Amino acid sequence: MPADERQLIRGMVSGDRGAANDLVNAWQPRIKHWIATRTLAYRVDDYVQEVWYHLAQGNWLRLLQWRGLYDDDAYHEHSLEGFLKRVTIHKIIDLQGAERLQQSQLDPADTVDENTELGRDPALGTERSRLRRVFDACSRLFKRKDHLAIRLWWEGYSAKEIGEQLDTNPNNVYQRRSYLLKQLRDCIVEKLPEYFYHV
Repeated sequence: MPADERQLIRGMVSGDRGAANDLVNAWQPRIKHWIATRTLAYRVDDYVQEVWYHLAQGNWLRLLQWRGLYDDDAYHEHSLEGFLKRVTIHKIIDLQGAERLQQSQLDPADTVDENTELGRDPALGTERSRLRRVFDACSRLFKRKDHLAIRLWWEGYSAKEIGEQLDTNPNNVYQRRSYLLKQLRDCIVEKLPEYFYHV
């Protein structure tokens, strides 16, 4: 990045498209690397675009939050790198949180029609909520990569494809899947023994 990076960003905020292109070209590889170390390979490009979109909202005004832009005391060789890395990591956390929330929603096909007598039963509604909470609590014991591996498996991906996504050997995927499903089963059985008398 050139020494006058602050002047470059001021130009971006003023609408200089050439300055914007220079910044994107200079920082794209690092932003992509930060994202690649924190998410699955097939999501990296989408996340990169989300980070740039986040920064570019309001004609790059988010860059005005970089303390080193006008503050000489806050400016140093790595201050912009620290700012962009922090923005990137926070955006990754937001995106992954939104994905987890979406994944936790019940499929409409799995819900009981509330207009039926069964669906209006308050005891059934309470029990349904309890079962969902237990499953969510048990699945949260998984590490992020483990959670994604199981979800990809349930979505029909092969062990080879999952191994490529997670940068691991397909044989490890088989072994890890067996361990995780046993861990999930044991947790659910422990929390809901009344449902598993014969397990």
